[in-house]
Amino acid sequence: MAERGAHLSQLLLDSSRPSIFELVAQEGLNQALRGTIKFFFRVCANHYPETFGVTFRWANEIQLVFDCLLQSYYLRNHGASFAENFYGLERVTKNDCRLNGRTKICSLISLSVLPYALSKLDAYFSKSQPSTQLHPVMSFSSIRFIYDLIVLINWMLYTWGKSVTHSPVLHLLGVKLKHGGENSSPGISLTKIIEMSAFFIQFLEWWFTNQSSQAKSMLSLPIPPPPHSVVQNQNSKPKTGACPLCQQQWKNECVLRVSGYVFCYRCILPYLKENSKCPISKLPATPNDLIRIFANAE
Repeated sequence: MAERGAHLSQLLLDSSRPSIFELVAQEGLNQALRGTIKFFFRVCANHYPETFGVTFRWANEIQLVFDCLLQSYYLRNHGASFAENFYGLERVTKNDCRLNGRTKICSLISLSVLPYALSKLDAYFSKSQPSTQLHPVMSFSSIRFIYDLIVLINWMLYTWGKSVTHSPVLHLLGVKLKHGGENSSPGISLTKIIEMSAFFIQFLEWWFTNQSSQAKSMLSLPIPPPPHSVVQNQNSKPKTGACPLCQQQWKNECVLRVSGYVFCYRCILPYLKENSKCPISKLPATPNDLIRIFANAE
């Protein structure tokens, strides 16, 4: 017991070793930073669907380019990612040497391309899973569970001092994190402005995703008018009591919550999968925005 206590005390006294709180904070900042571009285009698409509706579909790819440029700059000049440098950390090899060119490229891929690929795989398999009837021996969800379990075990080993890295990706790269030197120059620079704006980004994300604040703000607003239809052809305007797509009486009707229009489920579902927007208002929409209506159900 005394040896374990001495071992934990040695870990706490190691000034170069980042604490769990610093690692969790920089991981959270990295996740918040990845959603900034998509958040910006989502807000713009809701207000100006004609201008930003198409751009919103490529928000993930634009975010990837922005993330690559930002992380490449910080890896080249500071030897760390944006979030790591914000919390005073830097990347070094397990022998406490600076990163070489190959390690920086691999770090850039793990910081930008890997999260983008995982998000795309998650989105793809979450959509295809309900329609497939086959059950393979090792599905993507099982592989993802095993990966998350490995990450959790690595965090526990780092907490107990049995591992020099908190991430299996850093372990594969042969890289660890440590506190950087105090070589920051005084004054306001562009990088400091970007770093200080990170807290503002996190606040915006919390504000727009907080359900209680959303409920309060929505209840305080008057009832909005129906969304503006961008359909110019007089003959193509939706008829009263009919589906805007098939122009027939509703069958298995559902409402698209982003615009409020009612469609037949069999009409609107393939349209949303192909176009990802409301056919009347052109607002960005997905099949998850459909709400079943039971007005005529017995």
